[in-house]
Amino acid sequence: MEKLLELYYRDKLDQVQIAKMFGVSKQAVSGAMAGYMTETSAQKVASLIPWEMADGAHNRKYESKRVKALMRRRMMDTTLTVQQRKWATGIAQKLQDYVLLYDGKSPDGFKWDDRQEGDGQLFFRWPPDVELPTAEDDLDLIMIKTPAEEKKERLVLELAITKVAEGQDEEAAVKDAIAEVAQQS
Repeated sequence: MEKLLELYYRDKLDQVQIAKMFGVSKQAVSGAMAGYMTETSAQKVASLIPWEMADGAHNRKYESKRVKALMRRRMMDTTLTVQQRKWATGIAQKLQDYVLLYDGKSPDGFKWDDRQEGDGQLFFRWPPDVELPTAEDDLDLIMIKTPAEEKKERLVLELAITKVAEGQDEEAAVKDAIAEVAQQS
């Protein structure tokens, strides 16, 4: 098992490539690694939201759905629906000027405020009693990007979704999409 995880995480091979190395199916590799894989995109997103939602319904509010969709887009989650991709694009534009706040006592849960210097490039006005993530990959998921970077990210994900629909493994599709978009730039 350790060898599979090394090939996957350290050597950045996808499950199809690993399967070919061992002469087994991708499903066999996936099954063997299932209990050892990292958290799902939804779990990762939830771990980076700086508030404990007071009301479970707040998790289903429009702004919550939009910001979670944007974070999943940053993760190149090819399972995002067309609607979720639109939400991600819309909120990314709004985050250029505004920051998202959470108020567990309000019915909507969320409100927008003008971006202040102390907000930096974060999506959220970070609560002072919550530790900011330190891993660069985590920070990248909760920080605004330039409009050009946003456009590139959208293009990569759309291309990766097309490749997955054509039968390519998700990880390989994302890698190939990143390379193709980089070549076009």
